[in-house]
Amino acid sequence: MDALSDILKNIHLTGSVYFNTCFSSPWGIDIPQMKQASFHIIERGQCWLQAESLDQPVPLVGGDILILPHGLKHQISDQPGTTCLPGIQTVEGIISGKNPFESDRENFNIVCGYFEFDRGMENPLVNALPNIIHLNQRHRHKFSWLDAALKLIVSESNTDQLGKDALINKVTEILFIQIVRAYIELNHGDDNFLTALKDKKISIALSAIHNSPEQTWSLESLALEAGMSRSIIANRFRDLVGTTPMNYLLSIRMQLAKRYIEQNTDSLDNIAQQVGYTSGSAFKKAFKRFYNRTPASFRK
Repeated sequence: MDALSDILKNIHLTGSVYFNTCFSSPWGIDIPQMKQASFHIIERGQCWLQAESLDQPVPLVGGDILILPHGLKHQISDQPGTTCLPGIQTVEGIISGKNPFESDRENFNIVCGYFEFDRGMENPLVNALPNIIHLNQRHRHKFSWLDAALKLIVSESNTDQLGKDALINKVTEILFIQIVRAYIELNHGDDNFLTALKDKKISIALSAIHNSPEQTWSLESLALEAGMSRSIIANRFRDLVGTTPMNYLLSIRMQLAKRYIEQNTDSLDNIAQQVGYTSGSAFKKAFKRFYNRTPASFRK
């Protein structure tokens, strides 16, 4: 399994759609800072995005998808100066059948939803994503699998077929993965974790760690696995991932141990062996240094 697949498998990704509806001008929604990542699919018409991190409003048109991986506070509206209603009020109104922007002159169609993942674990992938990802029709044409996921979400959210919600939830998870894949392909020039995932040699080292964290890895053995010298892999890995290979290995082992403690009743000594420690006491010391709690207190 490649490193990206393992990371996505372990972040407990979920997602769904709040609503698929039409608006008539004037309309505007003020979305507060959220724990979840949010997304907007512009199906028809045009609108404007505003956020504190933007120098000026950004136009959005039909076919665009906007993703805010860190739940950034933002506003979307028909015009930059339009008064915006609170996002929660808007969502509750639409769900209850009282769309606050409904009239017989609807000229805008939008699908709004969210992605959620486990933020209790260090996640270099999510941390490397920007506050705003804006993909347009040209990107959808380039990444046909992304376009297919978007079309299916829009189609299903327009129907009342049995199993609709379950299907939307699953496809929304797929949509997040597709967006990450597309953004990795579009990410050029930045030295970050996304670059590491597509670096031919560093990605080999990452996959080796994710596939076999219990193995007795050293800087030398990882360098050999990736076909690099020790000094080059150490420098390149740190530049892209933001930490050393050994510290990254420790992080993966500790996150895996935490999940094992949460999900099963194996003894701590058995868990220690599963994550690469021959000594239970060494594992307990490493766990306490990493989480500032002993494995036993965490299990309780």
